[in-house]
This record gives sequence, structure tokens and C-alpha cells, in this order.
Amino acid sequence: MMKKLLAVLIVTLVAGLSLSAILPFPLKRTPEITGYFGEFRGNSRNINYPEHFHMGLDYSTGSIVGLDLVSPDDSYVNVIYINHPIYGMGIAITLPNVTNVLTNEKGINVIYAHLNEIGDTSSLTGRKLNDLYHQLSSEFGDQYVEVVFDPRELPFKRNEVVAKSGNSGNVAPHLHIEVRDSTMKTIINPGLYFDTGQPSSAIEILDLRVGGKIYSFSSGKPTVEMTALTPIDLHTKVQLRHPVSPRSIELYVENSLIYQIDFMFFDEDEATRVYEIYSSPSNESDYWFNLNSKKSLSVLPVNIWDDIDWSNPRDAKIVVRDHWGNEASKEFRIVMRR
Repeated sequence: MMKKLLAVLIVTLVAGLSLSAILPFPLKRTPEITGYFGEFRGNSRNINYPEHFHMGLDYSTGSIVGLDLVSPDDSYVNVIYINHPIYGMGIAITLPNVTNVLTNEKGINVIYAHLNEIGDTSSLTGRKLNDLYHQLSSEFGDQYVEVVFDPRELPFKRNEVVAKSGNSGNVAPHLHIEVRDSTMKTIINPGLYFDTGQPSSAIEILDLRVGGKIYSFSSGKPTVEMTALTPIDLHTKVQLRHPVSPRSIELYVENSLIYQIDFMFFDEDEATRVYEIYSSPSNESDYWFNLNSKKSLSVLPVNIWDDIDWSNPRDAKIVVRDHWGNEASKEFRIVMRR
């Protein structure tokens, strides 16, 4: 139990960082989020990559292709991706002096994806990288190419241009930013590092679905009957100019937190375990969340359904939070049947 409480404390402390950007925004425009971290994403055009959690934040480029993308700190090129099935054209740069907010150790990687151009002619490193990018594109055509570099080979200074935004990967023009740890195995919410703008957001808590039956919150506090094996799903979203998924969802029973989904980080090998958190008929703009998953996942820091005494009916409350400090809640009652 102490370990679970400690996990909640760590999540709360790190969540407090989300409203103060650590790194400068790499585009010369006001940040506008168009896709949130951890969202449900359908299978890619490559049949080998199934439904998955969105691994970064998507930012609007105002439908423009070719905006400068700068290095937010001193860095070096780690990997470039050409014709990647998800990223299109992309670049991963290592920022060795930036602290990992999860471990307090130095070193993170930032990935820019859906690029129009890798490298730039405004610096020596940029020219070398751009020449190599064009050589590889010419040689390999539409084939997928991934090149890993020695840390000493292609260094960038803070604010030097490393790439140009675009629409590669057969998507509308936008910038995908991803943050990973020094091993590239842990994927971190970029909102803990980069400005996410000041949108006008509204959290919508729509329905519960318990054992296939829909319970609406519009008529007050519903009572749901279930067993320990009954699926319980929540229909909720954050409405900006377009819907995005919440930052976190919490389920309280008699004021005790028993279940939490928190999109702070997940491991690379968890990226396709999306149906352990999302339920059908979730899609890229409408979300149903599983509120009693039996799985162990990084995005489930609290999951103690089995610790509750269900011998009597219990009052429950759902709290949904977005990335900008807003929250909404709904109450219901649980009657557990044997």
C-alpha cells in the first residue's frame, strides 16, 4: 500500500510541472495543441503497426509547410528517419544537459516528426545533415531508412535550425513532438517540457457503460449494478476547437482513490496495449476508457479495486482533468452483486 501511495505522490508532483514549460517552443508561432499524449490512434497505413497510444503532442503549423524547427538546447543528432511508417520524415536529437523529470538524471531525446526537410543551410551541422538527407532520399527513394549517429558527429547549438516542419507520412501539415528518455525506451509526455498554449477547454463527462448498459449523468446520480468481472467504461473527452483526450482520470470510492489513468509516461513496449485502457468504439476523436482494467501499465499508477469492501453499496466519484489545470467530476453509486 505504501508503494501505491508513493506512486500517487510522484505523479502529483510531476503533474505540477506541466503548466511551466522547461524548454523553449521550437516553432516561431503560438503553441496550439491538435493532438494529446496517450490518445487512441488507429492502425497506421503500415499493417505491421496496430492501434496505439499517441506517443507525443501534435501542434498546429497553421497549415504551413517549411517552418523552422530549432534545437531547444545544445544537442546532437541521435537518429534520422526517412519514410518512417508513422513519422514520415523525422529526427531525434539528444539533449544531454536537460533533466529527465521522471528520474532526475541528465539526458533526454526529442523527436520531431512529419517533417518536410531534415537539416538546414543556416549552420555547418545543418548543411552536413541536409546534404546527407538528400543523398539518402535520392539513393533509397520511398524505402524506409533509419540512420543512427555517433554523439560527436552532428552537434547543434541551442536555437540552431535542425529541420523544417511538413506533412510527410501522408498527414495534414503539423508538428509531432515526442520526448523519450536517454535509452529511447520510455516515452514521456512532452507537455512536461514544452509550452502547450492557453486554449479554452471544456471537459465533457458523458456516460458510463456498465456491462453493456448505458448510464447517463444528465438525470442526476445513477446507480450501477455490477459484479467483480463486469466491464465499466467511461465516455469522456476534452473539447478544444477539436476533441482531445484527458490528461488523467480518477475513480474515487467513499473518497478513496482506487483507480487512476494518468498520461504522464509509458514504456515503448506498452505503446500498442491501447485496448487495455480504451474500450470500443473509441476512435481518434471520441474516447471510452476502461475503469477496471486488470492489467499492469505505466499509465495506471493506481489500481486497487480488489482492496475495497463491496459488501455494501458504495458512493463513487469520477474526476477528469485536462492538461491546463481544469477538472470536472460526476458522482454515481455502485452496487456490487455476487
